[in-house]
Amino acid sequence: FYCENPYEGVYKMKKELPIMIFHKDNQDYYGGDQDWFPDEWARRAGCASVCAADMACFYEHKLDISYPDFLELMTKMFKLNTPGIMGFPYFYKFAKNFKKYMKHIGLDVEPVYQKITESPEQGVHFVKTAIDQGHPIGMLILTHEAQILEEETWHWMWITGYEETASDTSIIFSSCGERVCVGASTLFNKSHKNIVKLVTFN
Repeated sequence: FYCENPYEGVYKMKKELPIMIFHKDNQDYYGGDQDWFPDEWARRAGCASVCAADMACFYEHKLDISYPDFLELMTKMFKLNTPGIMGFPYFYKFAKNFKKYMKHIGLDVEPVYQKITESPEQGVHFVKTAIDQGHPIGMLILTHEAQILEEETWHWMWITGYEETASDTSIIFSSCGERVCVGASTLFNKSHKNIVKLVTFN
């Protein structure tokens, strides 16, 4: 939707895909959380499985899925994306496994990759193109120099929207059940220390 920012006198655009909201332990979760796994190793390294479960619910139109059913789906995805000693930093394997699962439930999807983001503008273009077409984005951050992303490295998340302002575009994503917004100029800043990979599905 479009709205006027009365403080800056400029217009901004915000687009955010619908997402599951879980009410658990007296708080709201924006998507799933790997801490829900009963197994300790899965809690430590199960982020790819949560990301896949979140995106599968979106494509299956199961935004009202119950917590027990979602936990069961997380477990299925963990079997598909079983992490090794280094977790699950496997960009193409994640996409292949997601496509395999979707085909199993009768949905054909094709991955679209951005393995290397050369600039904030390129990152924003990829995100806006996918979100505007109604597709969420799996995001793998391996390393990043920004302190604000210190907890999001070596980690899978899914991008659900963006918000344009006069100075930057905020990227909205779900990480461990939290709704996180980070400026594209930070997230996609070109640096040899910043390794951010994106995959969406058409």
